[in-house]
Amino acid sequence: MSQDYFSGNGKGKARLHQEPDSDGDNDHGHSDAPTSNHSSPPPTNSSSSRVQYMTVGNGMASEHAARLQSMLDVDSGYGGSIAGDERSMSSAAAWDMAMHHDRPASGAVHQMWYNAHRATLGRSINKVLELLQNLQEMNASWPAHYPSVQRARRDSSEHSSRPAFAHAHTGMEGKGSSSFRNPGLRRAMTTVEDGSAESSRAAENRSTPEPRLVSPQIAQEFSILKLDLKLGALHQTELVHSLEKSSIASLLDGKISSSIKHLLALRERIEDTASKVLITGDLNAGKSTFCNALLRRKVLPEDQQPCTAIFCEVLDARENSGVEEVHAVHKNVPYDRNDESTYDVFSLKELENIVIDNETYTQCKIYVKDSRSIDESLLNNGVVDIALIDAPGLNSDTTKTTAIFARQEEIDVVVFVVSAANHFTQSAKEFIWAAAAEKAYIFIVVNGFDVIRDKKRCEKMVLDQVAGLSPRTHKESSELVHFVSSNAIPVGPSPPGGPGGSGSSSGGSGDPGDGDDKGKGKDLDKVRDFEALEQSLRRFVLEKRARSKLAPARTYLLNILNDVNTLANVNQEVAQSELERVTQELKELEPQLESSRRAKTEVSESVDANVEETCKDVYDYTRNTLNSAILHSGSSHYDVPYPGIWNAFQYAEDLKEAMLSRIADSVSNCEEYARRKTVYGVNAIKQLGILHVGDEFQNLQFRPDVMFRRKRDALARQVDIPTELIDFVDWTTLLQRQEKFAGTGMALTVAGAVVPRMIGMNTWMDQAITATRILSNENLRQLIIPGILVAAVAASAYVLQQIPNSLPPRLATKISTQLAELDYVHSNSSRISSSVRKVLRIPADNLRVGLDQSLKDLSAKREETIKVKGESERASRYFLNLIRQSDGERARVEGVDLETPPVGMH
Repeated sequence: MSQDYFSGNGKGKARLHQEPDSDGDNDHGHSDAPTSNHSSPPPTNSSSSRVQYMTVGNGMASEHAARLQSMLDVDSGYGGSIAGDERSMSSAAAWDMAMHHDRPASGAVHQMWYNAHRATLGRSINKVLELLQNLQEMNASWPAHYPSVQRARRDSSEHSSRPAFAHAHTGMEGKGSSSFRNPGLRRAMTTVEDGSAESSRAAENRSTPEPRLVSPQIAQEFSILKLDLKLGALHQTELVHSLEKSSIASLLDGKISSSIKHLLALRERIEDTASKVLITGDLNAGKSTFCNALLRRKVLPEDQQPCTAIFCEVLDARENSGVEEVHAVHKNVPYDRNDESTYDVFSLKELENIVIDNETYTQCKIYVKDSRSIDESLLNNGVVDIALIDAPGLNSDTTKTTAIFARQEEIDVVVFVVSAANHFTQSAKEFIWAAAAEKAYIFIVVNGFDVIRDKKRCEKMVLDQVAGLSPRTHKESSELVHFVSSNAIPVGPSPPGGPGGSGSSSGGSGDPGDGDDKGKGKDLDKVRDFEALEQSLRRFVLEKRARSKLAPARTYLLNILNDVNTLANVNQEVAQSELERVTQELKELEPQLESSRRAKTEVSESVDANVEETCKDVYDYTRNTLNSAILHSGSSHYDVPYPGIWNAFQYAEDLKEAMLSRIADSVSNCEEYARRKTVYGVNAIKQLGILHVGDEFQNLQFRPDVMFRRKRDALARQVDIPTELIDFVDWTTLLQRQEKFAGTGMALTVAGAVVPRMIGMNTWMDQAITATRILSNENLRQLIIPGILVAAVAASAYVLQQIPNSLPPRLATKISTQLAELDYVHSNSSRISSSVRKVLRIPADNLRVGLDQSLKDLSAKREETIKVKGESERASRYFLNLIRQSDGERARVEGVDLETPPVGMH
């Protein structure tokens, strides 16, 4: 089909150097044509040439052309669909002969080469999955540190809004790039600031910014594990580092989980022998028209309004037992062709009603026949099973756009259809940036190119945008970027209408050799451009399966390994720094802990001794003072006047009250002494607390005035001492006075005996005695009773006169006896000393609690430090091992050279 347009009217080296169309006959032969020209010289007329090798696109260097021709030898026989020009007739003939003779051997070698690389990448994916799962476990126990950097300054002239992703090389850029090893933690950057992709040599020569931990490039180097957050005017780097460590670890865990899911999808993709081609783009970009043009059949509905609301996957009918039909898959149900409960069956005619119903179905499987030869058909190619997936427009709504972003993870080749009039929209840019994480190359189709008046300006603008979005795609723009008009390609009807129903291009194009029709000449140019696109897409999907199917996995592995390596390097340094810090802290904590234990014992003993000493001193002082007060209460002078004999009992009560008051005053003096001693003891404990615990003891307040607020003399006032008559006569006092009088009488007697003799009075005394002897006994008996009465009256008068002197000792003795029975002295001494102990115990207990808490804090800090030390040691060992493992795995992935053909296939 495509050969009808391709042979005889093929283009030269580039679109700008086309040979004039010949009016000669068009030959509709097939791949056997080149064999007839093996020995003939290159013809001068293009109409006489058959299928030949040619170069299409915007022009490629001869080196690339030779490389492409060598790659054609690798595949199992699709060169027959590629026409050439006169310049390469002899090389094409030689290649064609080698192809016929060596096709089985070269195909087997290529398949072995492909399988070896696929197995290597599969093992690497399994290893990286293990690394990521272990990293998740480590992140749960030891939250990973995200590099803390300042916001990178951006050039004010930067117009692109693309984040500065840093991608690892996939070995696609030229010779020697597969062995590229990133210096340090830097990767070769292919960002929007560079107009073209950076060479590996330039990347090797580039110096790494220092110091590493404060370089903004580290955070920007993350391409897979990059934490993308948007909140107000904060930059994502600033926003990430404003979060708590646990929040960052949680976000990072989510990124790791999504990477694990992506790697599982990649593993399933490379193990799948089929290739999936996603055709996506903005609304009304002509995706369905382009897909129909590839099929040469109008299978998918076309309209000026968006008409594709679900994913439409076009498959070869051979996978459905040769039956053409549509399987509309139910929502939230995995598709199983052998289980009809998972889908509804419709005919191709009903497809237009299905694709607009996204409420019932999420996708549909369209099985169609393609009767074209394996050299022409993309579905029926004889090498791998290919599925064309027509996706809804990117900016149709959020749900569909999100589904497309998620679906691209299981896609081998992304064909991005761009409207030539609208170029790349913001949603298109975001999709390409997301896909660039694993796909270094994206097939871009600029559709509707025929309606553009200034085509050169359009090409330049689109290519400039491509350079900013995907630099590697721009480098291969001649193969990957095509400007076509899909609506100019003749297609057959949707239902098969006989042999021609499959859409032979000859049916709708007329005679391609009619050079007189100017309109047809333009149509032929459009057809040639589209056929060039088909051949490039065919090479990209089939002949360069390693690039289209394995390269995304390789690219993603390199990116994730670079991210893991960067994260491991940062965290290893953080863990090592943390380990050094806690080790030094532990060395400082050990003597502090020992000193705290010693201080606790010493201070506790000192405080206890101080409290006991103070309490004993107060007790002894109180006891001595009260005993002295009670003992001398009878001999003390009281300001209580003696009212006379008639108020003697009231005098006794007043005197007793005065004595008890004097004793109560003694108790007050003891309490005041106890206050002073308590203040001194509290201050001593406070100084110990400030010395050993801290400044919080400065806030310790003590009010001595609140001590002993209870009635101090309550116990004394309860003493009941009744006054008796005998209390007014104190024989001890009287006898003490008689002894004094007896001594005086003796002195008077001596004086009476000596003095009269000295003055001659001895005679008068003798005369008085003689007169007494003269009285008779009877007279003496009469004088006895009056004498006794006189003596009694005299004694009574004497006793009454001595009441102020006899009553106080008597009352004092009774009070002392009563207080002794109540244990008054000991009770008050214990009460006062107990109050002192109670008051001193408060700061003492606080000091003990402070010392205990300080010791507990130091012990807990030591335990926590030991725990952190152990965790840091494990983290340091883990991340050091992770660095080695990621480096080794990255070297193995970089060793997968998908560009260089196997030996013998050059």
